[in-house]
Amino acid sequence: MYETIILGIACLSAPLFAKLAGYEITKKPYDMVGVGGIFFLLGAAFTLGPSRVDFLINIGTIGSIVSHVLGWLMVIIGAFRCALDVIMEKDEVGVLTHARHSRAR
Repeated sequence: MYETIILGIACLSAPLFAKLAGYEITKKPYDMVGVGGIFFLLGAAFTLGPSRVDFLINIGTIGSIVSHVLGWLMVIIGAFRCALDVIMEKDEVGVLTHARHSRAR
């Protein structure tokens, strides 16, 4: 479970690191990766919580599987949306340079 906790913390910190690096184009894809981190931490909590009661063990197993699937789904969708945002980003520097040259004439 140590790996899952580290993965959850890494996903939760992705929006912060994207903002610090200046790569944040739109906020929503990075937030989806952060929510994926919350699901990974939830999955780790489900595996750490069950006791000797069979009913709670079954709930913990099902909850862990569901939260891991939702976590990976959010990370994959967020990563693809981030990649599409980077690919579809317009070159604002060229637009500003063109506007300055047209005003100078």
